[in-house]
Amino acid sequence: MNPRSHSRSARATVVLLALLLTAASSFGQTVGSFAHAKIQNYLQASSSAPILDSTQPFQFGSFVARGTATIASATLTFPGTASPRSYTSVGAGSVFTILDTFTTAAQLDAAYGTGTYNLTVNTDAGAFSRSMSLLFSFFGFPTVPRLTVPAADWQNGVLVIDSTIDYTFTWAAFSGAQVNDLIQLVIYNSPVAPAPFPGTQTSYVVPAGSLQPGTEYAADLAFVRVINLTAADADFGQGFGARVSNTGFTIRTLAPALALVSALSRKEHGSGAGIYDIELPLSGTPGVECRAGGAGGDHLLVFTFSNPVVSGTATVTGGTGNIASTPVLNGNTMAVALTGVANAQTVTVTLSGVTDSFAQVLPDNAVTVAFLLGDVNGNLSVNAADIGLTKSQSGVAVGAGNFRADVNVNGAINAADVGQVKAQSGTFVPTSSKAEIR
Repeated sequence: MNPRSHSRSARATVVLLALLLTAASSFGQTVGSFAHAKIQNYLQASSSAPILDSTQPFQFGSFVARGTATIASATLTFPGTASPRSYTSVGAGSVFTILDTFTTAAQLDAAYGTGTYNLTVNTDAGAFSRSMSLLFSFFGFPTVPRLTVPAADWQNGVLVIDSTIDYTFTWAAFSGAQVNDLIQLVIYNSPVAPAPFPGTQTSYVVPAGSLQPGTEYAADLAFVRVINLTAADADFGQGFGARVSNTGFTIRTLAPALALVSALSRKEHGSGAGIYDIELPLSGTPGVECRAGGAGGDHLLVFTFSNPVVSGTATVTGGTGNIASTPVLNGNTMAVALTGVANAQTVTVTLSGVTDSFAQVLPDNAVTVAFLLGDVNGNLSVNAADIGLTKSQSGVAVGAGNFRADVNVNGAINAADVGQVKAQSGTFVPTSSKAEIR
């Protein structure tokens, strides 16, 4: 599997975070911190050693951060064929950058040589200059960063992690790291933004829940060898000169498993009494819908899944009834309208092709529901007990504890409900016979 190349801006961000953000106090100066760096880029897609990024193998990057003054323009002069170079404004003028890419290290060294680098920044407070000696020829690139996470975590060229638990990123040591050297881990488009680590650090724990499930992230691990530092003063923030070895990789977080979590039968009771649901077991003895479906035998089943769903179908595969319309999807739920449902029977609804927002497809799920008008206590038969329950609630406002007694769903429990239950006394749902297959 070929490793995935990152964009040039990703490489630039690594240097910017590792060098400029280290000197956060510098933002009190007229011009903020600045950095000049030679960068080599690698990619890692397995437990094997990283390979050179063929699309952007070597780069020179220079960055100037805005301080208290507004920057109008900036120029860098230096030994090398690329001199002079003008900076480009990014981030609404908060940072000015140079980023040039080269095929070989020799081309990079010819364009940006060893010697004095002179930075001139024009601002609304005047022009300011700062020089830095960069002996690039005396300092090689740092060790190429190499992740040492478990080999099994690499799958098809990406690092697959479970974002619901802590994950420890580990890497091989930064060989020969000095006191000013830094390590930077960046996971783009995420809240994971650790400050630069000391050059001796070899691991970092990303806390559970920091990354979204079922999501792919570009990431970089950079070793930064600081070859010069200039102190901050009233005009400039701290300056950095560096060589950077950077390894890009891709993270994919596991999607949570798709499952059918619950099913219920939902009806709205009249006169503003409210919407009430009867829970339907997914297996075992079926739940009983005891409320009237009207002349058309209309009922609404609502299925809830563990993840947001984007498609799926429903079919009546047992009993007398039909799907009234296309299921309605809303977040984690699928609402299935039934019509023509006969009384005193079980109906099996099979859900097929249910697909979540992570493109996972659920195997077919069949849920069986008993429909028995007047079975207020839900024991699959209508008798004196149901009549007694309904009588005991007559005149009581419909609520979560007694809505089953409002069998005609008109929003009131009264003689009409008692009469309807009495009329059904003696009916039951056969438990030994198989439902008719539709």
